[in-house]
Amino acid sequence: MTALIEVRDATVRYLSTGQTALGTTSLTVRRGDLTLVSGPSGCGKSTLLRLLNGLIPHAYRAQVGGEVLIGGRPAAGRTIRDLSSVVGTMLQDPRKQVVGATVAAELAFGPENLGLSREEIGRRIAEVAARVGITHLLERATAELSGGELQMVAFAGVLVMRPSVVVVDEPLANLDPAASLRLMREVRRFVDEGGAAVVVEHRVEDILEFGPTEVLYLEGGVTGYQGPVAEFLRVAPVGHVRLPFSALVARAAELPEVPPAPPRARERNAAPRLEYRGARLGYGEHTVLTGVDLALGPRERVAVLGPNGAGKSTLLRAAVLLVAASAGEVLVDGAPVAERSVLSLATTFGYVFQNPGQALFSATVARELAFGPRNLGRSPEEIAEESRLALRAVLLDDEQDVMERPPRTLSFGQQRRLTVALALAMRPRTLILDEPTAGQDLRTTNEFLGHALAAPSVESVYFITHDVDLALTHADRVVVVDEGRVVADASPAELARDRQVWSRAGLRATSLVAAARDHLPDAGPLPHPFDLARRLSTLERSNPSPQEGTAP
Repeated sequence: MTALIEVRDATVRYLSTGQTALGTTSLTVRRGDLTLVSGPSGCGKSTLLRLLNGLIPHAYRAQVGGEVLIGGRPAAGRTIRDLSSVVGTMLQDPRKQVVGATVAAELAFGPENLGLSREEIGRRIAEVAARVGITHLLERATAELSGGELQMVAFAGVLVMRPSVVVVDEPLANLDPAASLRLMREVRRFVDEGGAAVVVEHRVEDILEFGPTEVLYLEGGVTGYQGPVAEFLRVAPVGHVRLPFSALVARAAELPEVPPAPPRARERNAAPRLEYRGARLGYGEHTVLTGVDLALGPRERVAVLGPNGAGKSTLLRAAVLLVAASAGEVLVDGAPVAERSVLSLATTFGYVFQNPGQALFSATVARELAFGPRNLGRSPEEIAEESRLALRAVLLDDEQDVMERPPRTLSFGQQRRLTVALALAMRPRTLILDEPTAGQDLRTTNEFLGHALAAPSVESVYFITHDVDLALTHADRVVVVDEGRVVADASPAELARDRQVWSRAGLRATSLVAAARDHLPDAGPLPHPFDLARRLSTLERSNPSPQEGTAP
């Protein structure tokens, strides 16, 4: 069978940085293949995808070695439009590919450029919108969509072009569990109907049920593993990718030690840092949340979970007056937020947007880091020291000449971490993070969150995430938002056991959740998954099952 994609000993060196992003790499994709590409942040995954869809060399200037065949023909010299008839791509950041003012206009854009008739375009839009569950969004403005909704629209825009291969970069990063399941089911269906797919994802566990035929694991720009899934689970670096919890238990001896969390003095009777009293929040006449009564403490780690479009970002944007309450009150340290000055809010809350593009506008990383502190009147010496500490906290201090690099030359995951550094450089007392770990591998997530949360100025952290395991293991409290209301507010252990919330709020129990239900107390925080896996592995060795040769 002729390969749809064939990469032969490809190498890529970006001319803008002089760095080799991809070493000698080979990949073959045929009809019926679902190839999983994984690896640490910045390992070359996105570079590989740019080779497949023509963004290298058309959008990124690079020196390319080896050979890339798309649809049996060399990719070199072909236009992006020509390549798009074979390879359709959903980028890691959907805002970079969505151009239509409305969802319907976005879905029509590609077919119109193919010169299809109005009737055919209409049929394709209706079919694809129903297929991925976005029919109700067709008349909505794309600028008004949540990050997760926009990602589903971007995927629909790929399908409407009817390519032979779909390439999806971090498909789970901005999607709630229910939407992730729907998206990956459609990817699997596309493959089963005669297509092929290449999926880049750190969260390996969430892809396994969809039957990947091969795993390509990249590290440092070179191939670290290439082959079947079963063997990958036995050899994958356990600290870098999200493996099923059963694989962690089986490989407990290899798990890295988890540094103890720094002690935090929780003030149980302290006045709330952020409080909502009967608040109604939304945009203009569009109400997103109603009847919000919630108090978040000054020394707490609070995770916010919920479906796409449920109002998670809206809830926390009210803390910095990006959203105003049309009824009720929003208070910061006991005073109405509307009465607080911009300066006061900027030093109380370090707000990090879901999309790093909303925060990055300077020519260099150094200027980005200096912008906020300079406006607070800090000296050049203070700015230099805060910039250094902030970059160290988010694991960017070892990047070559990072201070002089344009922020947009960093990988998407690195840009997200840079926006956290921008917030830390302002020395806020509370960090508000919207999907801070999207685009990060497991090791980077654990290390950079650990450093960022331990920053001297940071007393509390409120973070929005679709990563259930992250919420349960890094938060003291988990707040669940669904259908415009707060439907749960509990400790991680309590939430893990609340089956009703999991079934109705678009959440999905992972293998870690199942282990927590079976082996942990009914309330309180959860241990790190590595610590829990070691504990259960010890129990299994002490009490081997009959299948392992021990008499019952």
